[in-house]
Amino acid sequence: MPHFYVLPQNAANGSFIMENELAHYVAAVRRFKVGDEINLFDGLGKSFKGKITNIEKNRIDGKILSSSYQKPAWTANLYTAIPKGERFEWLIEKCAELGLSKIVPINTARSVLTEISENKIERFKRISIAASSQCGRADIMEICRPLNFQDACKKAVSDKTINILPWESESGQSISQALSGKPLKSGIAAFIGPEGGFENAEIDFAKTLGFYTVSLGKNILRVETAALATAVLVTNTLSEQNL
Repeated sequence: MPHFYVLPQNAANGSFIMENELAHYVAAVRRFKVGDEINLFDGLGKSFKGKITNIEKNRIDGKILSSSYQKPAWTANLYTAIPKGERFEWLIEKCAELGLSKIVPINTARSVLTEISENKIERFKRISIAASSQCGRADIMEICRPLNFQDACKKAVSDKTINILPWESESGQSISQALSGKPLKSGIAAFIGPEGGFENAEIDFAKTLGFYTVSLGKNILRVETAALATAVLVTNTLSEQNL
């Protein structure tokens, strides 16, 4: 059954409200009617089963029948250079499906794309919401505004995550080796560089903050490929530890 996002304040006190475009989509496109049951989520980890009690042109009202909470106990954050074209939208969708907590675009010395308009930020947020709706997760992966590389590194350290940085010149340590034996309860942050890679000065800066450089294999990967491969390995590691 479809899984629709409602604002937290619109799913409270035993009732729910759906408004505007969402109400039109549910009633006119998906053909829900009064009396139908519907699945909802609030983006903060709560899922609801509801029953529609009233449908108007731009509003649907209903009552909540049951609720549950299913937000992961861990955090997995991705700090990534911005791929060209629609590849970043694809990456957002896939990382949301995998369960990442947030994506932070970063500007590095070799970044080609460094600016993201407010309209695009809002579009990326809608893609994240749609991915949660599609895959059944009850929370929403956060889309942050871009940071420069140094500020992003400091932000990751302040979040007290274990921080890893895939680097083409690293050959002696895989992600699993870097994370082995580490306390992961605060989560993991992974940094992905641009197509030209990180500069040595950036690597040195990250290492002074306690980052672990890791290898993704011998092949040179595109930004979104490296990001998705890293996301899979990180979320699998966190899930296997039952955090």
